Amino acid sequence: MNIIDLIPLLAMPFTYGFVGWITNWLALKMTFYPLKFWGIPPYLGWQGIIPRKAQKMAIKAVEVITAKLMNVEDVFARIDPKKFENNLFPLLHDSIRESTEIFGRSINFEIWNSLPKILHEEIEYKVERASRATIRTVILKLRTQINSYLDVKGIVLKCLTGDNVGLIVDVFQTVGKPEFKFIERSGFYFGFLLGMVQLIFWILYPLSWSIPLQGIIVGFLTNYLAIHMIFRPLIPKVYFGIFPYQGLFLKRQREVSFQYSKIVADKILTPNHILQDILHGEKSHEFLSLIETVVHAQIDRLTLLARPLFFTTGKMNKYNLLKKELSNRMLESIINSLKEIEPFLEEALDLESTMAEKMSQLPAREFEVILRSAFQEDEMLLIIVGAILGAFVGLGQLFFLV
Repeated sequence: MNIIDLIPLLAMPFTYGFVGWITNWLALKMTFYPLKFWGIPPYLGWQGIIPRKAQKMAIKAVEVITAKLMNVEDVFARIDPKKFENNLFPLLHDSIRESTEIFGRSINFEIWNSLPKILHEEIEYKVERASRATIRTVILKLRTQINSYLDVKGIVLKCLTGDNVGLIVDVFQTVGKPEFKFIERSGFYFGFLLGMVQLIFWILYPLSWSIPLQGIIVGFLTNYLAIHMIFRPLIPKVYFGIFPYQGLFLKRQREVSFQYSKIVADKILTPNHILQDILHGEKSHEFLSLIETVVHAQIDRLTLLARPLFFTTGKMNKYNLLKKELSNRMLESIINSLKEIEPFLEEALDLESTMAEKMSQLPAREFEVILRSAFQEDEMLLIIVGAILGAFVGLGQLFFLV
């Protein structure tokens, strides 16, 4: 046998190292991309496993966040009504004064303008005190009945599905980056070792039909071993009495906990998304009704002595319309002040550290679901893809050898 004949044989370990690497690399790409279906729908084409199942995975994320990582009521109980009032009231101060002026003039322009300055100031002072009390009342109601006003599931689904599926891909790629790198690289190492076995087998039994079969085995095993080594064993285990080993993802539990929690706090359950949902989400009518009820009650208290006069002068309907207008103006002022109170809410809720601490303490079996859910249902599909690609490479190798 001359040197030229030896080249295909000596190349076997490297060829199957390449097979292992390319099949694992392609399997990962098929997990994440493309974000939208590519091809001729519904069956002739491909969409990344995670984007295709974004809805299901987002629901799993909601379950993990609300059942394992935080209690919504406990988190919102951290908002101190007095501190919230102190942060929000200065932003509403000018609007409240303007609304008081409009309200007084609308009821009776002549009487309002004839009032002495000291009486105007007294009315404004009482309105400001009532407004502060209104803010505290609203926050207390919000804290104790947050699930009536906030749809956490809706926020998560909106952030991770539809046109935003790219974010759920980013979540998995960020928290599982070292593990996905391992899957790629280990494909070469496992493939190279299996290629050495193939070389020895070929020298002893040069059966041409075995080469595609060996390609299938290499493609199958490299994917299977890589995925298995990420998640098993769940707890550290010593092999052969010498080598300690734990699933790579489980080993990084604390680090992953902080990465995952940071993404959720920075990009999903942000103060902005929370406030937008309360004010404009599916349950927003409940919050708007709360604002209206509380504001109307405060106005009624402030105008207790004047209301008989409104009734006798036929201005009761006008009075009720002005109350509604006043509550709308207050709500509008709150909406315009959202950006200013986000830093306060972020600090008060402290979602990142809350979730990170709880996540780092999850039992191993519950923790592994966070990453494994990315491809658990399709693990066998990815492994079979590796086997099919290995078969094609084996056929190519057969062509050069025989």
